[in-house]
Amino acid sequence: MKRIRVQRCAMRDLAQARAYYKKEAPHVVSDFALAVDAELLHLQRNPSTGSPRYGLQIGFVGLRSWTIKKFPYVIFYVQQTNLVVVIRVLHQAADIPAHLGH
Repeated sequence: MKRIRVQRCAMRDLAQARAYYKKEAPHVVSDFALAVDAELLHLQRNPSTGSPRYGLQIGFVGLRSWTIKKFPYVIFYVQQTNLVVVIRVLHQAADIPAHLGH
């Protein structure tokens, strides 16, 4: 199983999502946290399962994406030999190519 490293931008993304849910739907905050943890565990065990679609679209070699079940967020990551690096966690309605291009 690979280790997970969540980069600062992805940590900010998750903090913003939690803040949104805390304000707009406080009853789902813990469900969101559990869903994120479950998907990160999945990626640790199965890093090749994510889609390379956005990576191919923007020319980011090795970038993969994985949707957080029951929530409209996507985890963007790259895998290394013994590591999965989470780059961003973005809402599906965001301009994803623009956010990943930065």
